[in-house]
Formats: sequence, structure tokens, C-alpha cells
Amino acid sequence: MWAINIYSSLTLGLSTKISEHFNVFREFNQSEHEDFFFSSYHLDDIPKEEPLRASYRAKALLQMFNGILLLSGDLILDYDLHNIFFLEKGKKDSYEWSRHTIYKTNRELEYEELQNPFQPKPEHLYTYKNVPKNDKNRKNYLVDFFDYAYKDEFVKEVLTLFILSKKDILFILINTTKIVETIEYDLGITNATSAEEKSKLLSEEFRQAYKFFKDKKSKFSHFSNSEYGSGIFARHGVSDQKKYHDKEGNLLPAISFEEIDKKTRTLIYEWINYKLENDKGYRYPPVIIENLDEPMKDEDYNFDL
Repeated sequence: MWAINIYSSLTLGLSTKISEHFNVFREFNQSEHEDFFFSSYHLDDIPKEEPLRASYRAKALLQMFNGILLLSGDLILDYDLHNIFFLEKGKKDSYEWSRHTIYKTNRELEYEELQNPFQPKPEHLYTYKNVPKNDKNRKNYLVDFFDYAYKDEFVKEVLTLFILSKKDILFILINTTKIVETIEYDLGITNATSAEEKSKLLSEEFRQAYKFFKDKKSKFSHFSNSEYGSGIFARHGVSDQKKYHDKEGNLLPAISFEEIDKKTRTLIYEWINYKLENDKGYRYPPVIIENLDEPMKDEDYNFDL
């Protein structure tokens, strides 16, 4: 079993939220200090001789997990990809830990694991012991949303695009547009008429977020496509056809990245909620994302993910 160290104020609470796709557990080191680890059966088919592959797959899983966390707040799991641990049976059925330090990189391997970190479900999943029944059965949005990332290719893709936009601000407009288009495709929205019909089935929060991106008055598409509007962040290069002016020729105001971030979170959260309600008959309450006291800066996006 592969496991990776995680660090966050969330770890103790997460260690009680059991999912079949991930496990957060704690161990006491020689100094009697608590260490928390993330593991998953999706890592278990990787042999001990391939720690680099294991670290890339763990990174892809943890990035999606952090993407789900960021839909409702700003807390994430930090983790150490330079060291990954392998747990195996030793002598007399005892378990032994071995630490593997990662010294090299392999971009093709990282790309491969980012594309598909999920593996087929084993015939016999590990059964967690000493977990109260109310913990096993308790609804938790992290568990439900991660389950959707596993069984729905579009959810996996959207969460990955979202978290990558948080890693580097240069991705925000490119990835946000891809997120909106993927959600539209999944919902069968092809034009204004289908958008209006489909929106009736979704929450008011979703409708308002979607309107922000698609309403002509919002100018999001104009802003994100035009180098004159969003500069180096634009989805396209410089072009005389991509001016960012009103009918009178005045330069339009820039759209707040803080607002784009807030509407993107809402759109994704309410979309997955809609799928969950159709599938399991329940949903989670809307998330109220407060405005920040100060406008978001470049460094606000550079989470160590």
C-alpha cells in the first residue's frame, strides 16, 4: 500500500470521513507525534519498484481532492511529493514502512497519470475497522464529490482543470472557458433556448453563475478572448479583430478575477450537486463564498498543490 504525508488543519476531521476511494489515517512516530497519510486503492496496483509513478498518481488524486475542497472554502491539503511511503507485510505478519525519496521527473509519466489516475475497483476492497456506523453512513460532500470524479469523466476533467487554474493564474481564463463548455456539453446546452430550459432544473445559484459567463452583458467571453481586455491571460493572441471596446470605442473595464473565481466555484459545485440529486436523491446546501477584503493578487492563486 502506498501512502503520502499530508499536512493541514483538516487532517484529523478527514480521518473520520471514510470513502472507498481514499483513506486519511494517522500514525504516531517515534516522538509520539501524529503524522497523517493519504492512501487509496487506486495506488495499490503500482509495484514497490515504481515510486515515481506512485507519486504522480497520488498527486493527481490529491489535486482533485483539493479542487473539491476549494469549491467551498480556501483550505487545502498540503503534501510532500518528494517522499512517498510503501507499507507491506514483514516478518510474523507485522507491517513495515519503507520511504522512497523522489529525485527525478518524467513529464510523460506525469501526463499519463494525470489523464487517468483512477483504477478498476478491486474485487475485495479493504474494510476499515473500528469505524462507528454513523461515520460510515454519514453524508459528506467530499466523499460524494470524489466518488463522482471517479465515475464521471466530465467531473474528473472539470475538477482537474479547476485546480490547475489555481496553481497558475495564467490558466484561469483558458481553463474556466473549458470548464463552462464541458458543463454545457454534459447538460446538453447547445443554444440559448436549451440553456433556458435546462436552467429551470438547476438551482438559482447555478443560474446566476452561468449567467455571469454567458450573458452578453457580462462581457466574459469578450474579455477572456481579447488580449486588449485581459492581456497575457487572454485565450488568444493579439489581433485587430479582438478589440475590447464598447460601441463608442471606449475601453471596457476589466472583469474581476475574484468574481470569476467565485462564479466558477459555484458553477462546478451546483452542477455536481445536480448530478448527485438525480442519482442519489439528495444534495448539499449552497455554499456562500464571501467577498475577500482585498482584491485577489497573483500570489493568491499560487497554492502549493
